Amino acid sequence: MMNRQKRQTRNLLKQIVRLVAPPKPLSISEWADRHRVLSPESSGEPGPWRTDRAPYQREPMNAINRGKQQTIVLMWASQLGKTDIQLNTIGYFTHHEPAPIMAVQPTLELAREFSKDRLTPMYRDSKVLSKLVTKDKSRDSSNTVLYKSYPGGRINIAGANSPRSLASKPIRVVIADEIDGYPVSAGVEGDPVSLVSVRQETFHNRVRVLVSTPTIKGASKIESFYEDSTMEEWCVPCPECSEYQPFTWEQIKFEYDEESRQTTSVRHACKFCGSLHSEQEWKQDYAARGKWIARKENAHTRGFHLNSLASTFVVWEHVVDKFKKANREGKESLKTFFNTALAVSWEEKGEQLDEEVLLNRREIYHADVPDGVKILTAAVDTQDNRFEVEVQGWGEGHENWRIQYHVIYGDLKQKQVWSDLDEFLQRTWTDAEGRKFPIAITCMDSGGHFTNEVYKFCKERAGRRVFAIKGESSGDGTYLPLFIGTSTNNRYKATVLRLGVDEGKSKVMSAVSLLPVDENGNKTRGYCHFPLTTPEKNRGYEKQYFEGLTAEALQTRYKMGVPYQVWVKVRARNEPLDLAVYNRAAIEVLQPDLEGMQPYASASVITNETTTATTSVVSNPQRRRRGTSSSI
Repeated sequence: MMNRQKRQTRNLLKQIVRLVAPPKPLSISEWADRHRVLSPESSGEPGPWRTDRAPYQREPMNAINRGKQQTIVLMWASQLGKTDIQLNTIGYFTHHEPAPIMAVQPTLELAREFSKDRLTPMYRDSKVLSKLVTKDKSRDSSNTVLYKSYPGGRINIAGANSPRSLASKPIRVVIADEIDGYPVSAGVEGDPVSLVSVRQETFHNRVRVLVSTPTIKGASKIESFYEDSTMEEWCVPCPECSEYQPFTWEQIKFEYDEESRQTTSVRHACKFCGSLHSEQEWKQDYAARGKWIARKENAHTRGFHLNSLASTFVVWEHVVDKFKKANREGKESLKTFFNTALAVSWEEKGEQLDEEVLLNRREIYHADVPDGVKILTAAVDTQDNRFEVEVQGWGEGHENWRIQYHVIYGDLKQKQVWSDLDEFLQRTWTDAEGRKFPIAITCMDSGGHFTNEVYKFCKERAGRRVFAIKGESSGDGTYLPLFIGTSTNNRYKATVLRLGVDEGKSKVMSAVSLLPVDENGNKTRGYCHFPLTTPEKNRGYEKQYFEGLTAEALQTRYKMGVPYQVWVKVRARNEPLDLAVYNRAAIEVLQPDLEGMQPYASASVITNETTTATTSVVSNPQRRRRGTSSSI
């Protein structure tokens, strides 16, 4: 009897010890290799996770739960596994070492998308996780879209723009994604990263994972954190001299066929011996020979920088093709390439453009519509006593010709001025061959004191693609794409295009600042032309216009010590700049094939395909939301 009681007691003690004993040492990469399953919704290679598939992911993952540093910084290019590293971290701290977690996305909307599209499928498809987290149930408060609990912990999914979602109980693990897209302040409570970090102070073993592609130099949050870290780079030995080095764009040497627009060869030069080798030679025995090398010591923060050249999923030829395409499309696309493919910040020129320089750049047009123009757009600015209207022409590569700047004076409470505007928007402009160009699409400002009148005017002319627009600006550095989406929430159910005017101004001023040819003497894509006034015609491009076009400058400001960039007025009247933004939005919403289309003129009309595409984009803004900063 006594022996049986001793055995029972001993077994009970063993069970208790197993329950309270710390988990066996296991790195996050080891956990992922054992338990993570890639879901078909979010992976081109669904099935068991293999860290060796992308060996550069191993050390950053392991640093999260094995190192002494409390902050891990990933300044990485797009499509290199940033999200999967975050998901592996969440899975590890859900199953193996349960802890309270907060995953922060730039907005609450993106937080919901992350939970539905990435987190929920991972919990569902990994056996050890599906047992711990129940399926979403509307009446189960322990598992909602933004909150999930499991034995020993919980995860809150938050939006950096929502102070309420950031408010939570103490958090041990913070995972902050795309922090360069965060607002400077979450409401009035301060920097979102600092706000969630405060909630970790009660944990001695806290860890913070900060992830993002960089954006603007001097205002990039991830770059600032990276520069205050160990600043590690993924390095491989030169096949010739065996010196370790990272892959850099400066060392890439390529040959490119402009006619077929394809890269024919790419090699990387060793920065020590200068020898050239192919991607296959550099990446031989990649997992065994590659390693992270730190440039600095830091007791608290490890930082990892990785560009697309290191990827095991994208070949160098594809990276070069992306660069050449971006280079053709102009400065804004190049900015996107450097941010998302090379993971380096873009240095904006904050100096104000000189209106005298632009005034002196005017040229003689030999017809109302110069050679090269494929299609016309129009923009309308609404003031209490006038409409200011600008017509612009567009050609290949978004080459731009200002056609006419026209002011229609009148009391907007009276019908006549609206009739005059309608008559102007139905005019045509003629090229040297006699072809007549109508306006293909119009964006009309709905701000001010005549919002409902604008909605009514546009609703009645929707068949002519006359759209009301509403300009939006975060004012705090939060990124908004030029075309945000649409709304019909108004008395007349008119389609209203929501525009991110800060992005629009950046695109306009980048284009205006271009020179007609590049340093190699080649014609610059996206160059802007301005017409010279002649005795026969005054198109409206006098000094006053250029003063309005350059009425704002990009400046760096600080809020609670965090830098951000904002457009600031340096002159009172900025209607020409606003109209340039609306015209740029018009051509991007329309999305014509500027490279292949015939001029939209005379008896021709926009093809059914183009009209259908335009309707689809206007009614389904999600179709374009992800590729926000690229030019069409």
